[in-house]
Amino acid sequence: MTLENRFNLIDEPWIPVIDKGRLSLRQIFSDASNRGLGGNPLQKMAMTKLLLAIAQAALTPEDDEVLETIETFDLAQKCLEYLEKWYDRFWLYGEKPFLQMPAISGLVERRKRNDLHTATNKAGERNAEASAKPKSLGMGFYPDLPAENNTILTQYQVPKVLSDADKALFVVSLMNFALGGKRTEKNLDILTDGYVGKTGSAKAAPSIGNYIGYLHSILVGETLIDTLLLNLLSHERIKENAYWTTGLGSAPWEVMPKGENCSIAQNLKLSYMATLVSISRFVLLEGDGIYYVEGLQYPSHKEGWREPSMAVDAGGATPKIKWIDPNKRPWRELVSLLAFMSAGSGQSYDCQFIRYGLVRFRSRYEQIGIWSGGLKVSTNAGDQSVKQDDDFVESLIFLDCAILGEPWYHQLQVEMDALDKLSKTVWSATNGFFKAQNMTDASLAGQASTLFWELCERRFQNLVDACAPPHDTVRVRKIFAQSAIKAYDTFCPKESARQIDAWAKNRPNLINYLNPENIKP
Repeated sequence: MTLENRFNLIDEPWIPVIDKGRLSLRQIFSDASNRGLGGNPLQKMAMTKLLLAIAQAALTPEDDEVLETIETFDLAQKCLEYLEKWYDRFWLYGEKPFLQMPAISGLVERRKRNDLHTATNKAGERNAEASAKPKSLGMGFYPDLPAENNTILTQYQVPKVLSDADKALFVVSLMNFALGGKRTEKNLDILTDGYVGKTGSAKAAPSIGNYIGYLHSILVGETLIDTLLLNLLSHERIKENAYWTTGLGSAPWEVMPKGENCSIAQNLKLSYMATLVSISRFVLLEGDGIYYVEGLQYPSHKEGWREPSMAVDAGGATPKIKWIDPNKRPWRELVSLLAFMSAGSGQSYDCQFIRYGLVRFRSRYEQIGIWSGGLKVSTNAGDQSVKQDDDFVESLIFLDCAILGEPWYHQLQVEMDALDKLSKTVWSATNGFFKAQNMTDASLAGQASTLFWELCERRFQNLVDACAPPHDTVRVRKIFAQSAIKAYDTFCPKESARQIDAWAKNRPNLINYLNPENIKP
């Protein structure tokens, strides 16, 4: 039976874009005014990876010298030509559905027949029919399916029918950011005969990792096409990375794997393209649901997995990684992400997208942004979920390319070290206030410190700009000092005589922070 081709991603609007709602792939590359992607941080990152995969497949220059000459118009035009060439591979439904495995339908029918054959009563037949149905997509808010035993507490948690645009976004997000656990289909696991690599709990997708979630960072331009150009890699750079042994590789929609361990899967897993579109789940949309099976298994960063959006310190025996932390906003990692700017910094964290792009293009652009984000998850025996204080995290800081260099970077180091000490001063002062009244709730001191960082975030862009020579950061420090006092006063009331006495004795001393002599790098 021939399946009807429906909902082509090149023509249909499905990608969330700032100020414009949903756009198609054709509209993304045809309109130079598109500023950036919308959605939650993982959707932004997943869609950036997909668009980069299209750009790399359409135009990967041999070396950086050629890359630096590419104009955004040329890149967009090549991407449109590529989409036209592979138009029939971008149908969400049909004989070759986008990033899906039609072979799953055969496994479903086989399992249904076997279950019906072994059923001994009507209840067994009903169970056999139910086991062959696709899973509910639920809300599709996170890049995973809801647990089947979720308790419904509010109307917001009731599963709703997703549009085709939402389903497309869900499938793309799932490939790189599926959570590990037991939500995948059972008894539909194997598409490669004899493959024994799977267990009852599916491995997390490689872009989120098997722990609490990787921090991802990319460069951001004035437009979406600028962003893609800033993060484009040349064959020269790809070959430098020993972990991408098969080079750029082919986009998976061109030739999808036939199973977990076929030759196509093996080549994809070892290519740079796998970091952009990882087939971590084998899926098939059907009706309002989805068949959802563990796909290709990828190594962790400890085993050699590397994405250019990750910040990795490979100096030790075991690589270290920057993880997502909702209590430490990504902008506070800026010094680590830019460590390559200091000649004497030694081994440190390296984010290839940021290092490659700034070295290549900072003389070409007036401003370049650094976006960082991800999702913090909880992990228990391989099962990942979003609970308690887990959350999406993201930040965007713009750098004035004219001021970038070692003097600016060293001043930024000085200022961030000073802010860190100021945060500890707020914590110590708040804790001292409560100790003076025989109260030992240290959590309030932590909350005061958190509030201080939240207040600082509003003015951090001003600090970044002020770090340029002649390092006029006195004015910005006064603002941060006021933030420290506000955080202290918020949690330390002065209503009773006893409170006033404790408040006055423990009030943060900011003389050293405001001393101009302590501002020099």
